[in-house]
Amino acid sequence: MEGILKAVFGSTSDAIVAADAKGRVISWNPAAERIFGYSEEEILGQPLTRLMPEHLRTAHEAGLARVARTGETRIIGQTVKVTGLHKDGREFPIELSLATWVTNGLRFFSGIIRDVTERERTVETLAQSEERLRAILGSTQDAIVCADESGRVVLWNAAAERMFGQSEEDMLGKPLTGIIPERYRAAHEAGIRRLSMNEEPRLVGQTVELTALRDDGREFPIELSLGTWTIGERRYFSGIIRDITERKEAEKKILLANRALDEKNQELQALSAKLAKYLSKQVYDSIFTGRTDVRVESYRKNLTVFFSDVQGFTEITDSMEAEPLSDLLNRYLSEMSAIAHRYGGTIDKFIGDGIMIFFGDPETRGQKEDALACVRMALAMRRRMYELREEWLDQGVSRPLHVRIGINTGFCTVGNFGSENRLDYTIVGGEVNATARLEAAAQPDQILISHATYALVHDAIYCKPVGEITVKGIAHPLKTYEVIAAREDFASGAKPIADVCDGFRLMLDPIILSSEDRQRAKEVLRKALEVLNDLPEEREPDGMPAQAEP
Repeated sequence: MEGILKAVFGSTSDAIVAADAKGRVISWNPAAERIFGYSEEEILGQPLTRLMPEHLRTAHEAGLARVARTGETRIIGQTVKVTGLHKDGREFPIELSLATWVTNGLRFFSGIIRDVTERERTVETLAQSEERLRAILGSTQDAIVCADESGRVVLWNAAAERMFGQSEEDMLGKPLTGIIPERYRAAHEAGIRRLSMNEEPRLVGQTVELTALRDDGREFPIELSLGTWTIGERRYFSGIIRDITERKEAEKKILLANRALDEKNQELQALSAKLAKYLSKQVYDSIFTGRTDVRVESYRKNLTVFFSDVQGFTEITDSMEAEPLSDLLNRYLSEMSAIAHRYGGTIDKFIGDGIMIFFGDPETRGQKEDALACVRMALAMRRRMYELREEWLDQGVSRPLHVRIGINTGFCTVGNFGSENRLDYTIVGGEVNATARLEAAAQPDQILISHATYALVHDAIYCKPVGEITVKGIAHPLKTYEVIAAREDFASGAKPIADVCDGFRLMLDPIILSSEDRQRAKEVLRKALEVLNDLPEEREPDGMPAQAEP
């Protein structure tokens, strides 16, 4: 038995110390040496006060005196936390289990002493961590809620109380269904069952947008970051919950604002589309893209100017009703405008059946290219006029309509004219007047150009000299040319031919004829000549051949 006691005495990790009634050490095991730093030889016979800090010694000595004087009751297994003193003077926390006994009339003391420095440090660290965690849980604006595998709340921070209107005391141990709207509860409970049966994988940081329920029954939108973890065999889950009511309201306001902005943009687009009809495409684009300031200003620039009108239009107005006349005019202007846009011309204005167009501002491709584009546009307009004339005759317009065109190139004053409240983008100057005079001097379906324009286009356009003409308002005669056709077209004999009279109508444009249609045209013309040649020289007004005199 003694051997067993010695083995325990020597192998235990706790210090085992015994002292006599005067408090002198009589027993000292190896663990005591490790804990206090004294060897058995150094400490045996020494007072226990060597193992105690100064502030504990008075109470220790008073206790010894009381035991000696009064014969105090035997003490077994009293455990207290006190402070020990190491040989090097360092104090450290210990846990002391104290006992007394009497042998042969002598009182002895024994103590089992455990160094709890590491435990106290761990407890302190845990306490600090818990304090920090509580500070975080208490200060965060997001609700932090934890529940066990049955869905009952085990943690509920201050933000959750503010958000849901229920205190920690109200919610601990209660099911989470109290904060979940009715329509989500079945899905929640099914998820809880999967978690409890370990069918659900571990979730970390899954974020979803849901709706939560306040204690007053009001639903509000939340963002939930969900996670699960296991302690032992038990599964828990936690949620960081953010009230996104303000965000949703802001998103709604932004959505409404964007919708209103879209509506305004649509209104502006509709308005700009309407305004575009009152402006040339180039002017519209330059204003709405910011390239041009809308202010009174003008500058000099070399432009190619175009004037046209419909010969005989004034007379035809007396024989047509207003509605069909308006339809005819609008159709004509629409067709000519489309051609002008195709060739890049800036439409200045419509003057009744007259059209004023210029090339070179606000965009220019160069002086020569601008002039060439203008002349090619005029040829396209004349060609289209042949086709329209045929359509109008079929619609009952009795008199054939012919276009007259004048083109001139020179320096003009171009820009915004008018006042700050009403502006007109146009061109003025002597060259503009000269162009108008050329148009007035042109014959039906004739395109007259000035020498300045001819010098720029004669390489690509076949022109026939007309001679000098004297016009009103121009001090010197104008040297003019008639535009016949583009050289590539004229070289193949492609000059258009058109004429109309009672009983006869011809419109021939070789440029657009296919090989098959060309053969057909030849056959029709041949038959027409045969018919004309077979007719008698004179016919009665009723169409019958003239009768010979008796």
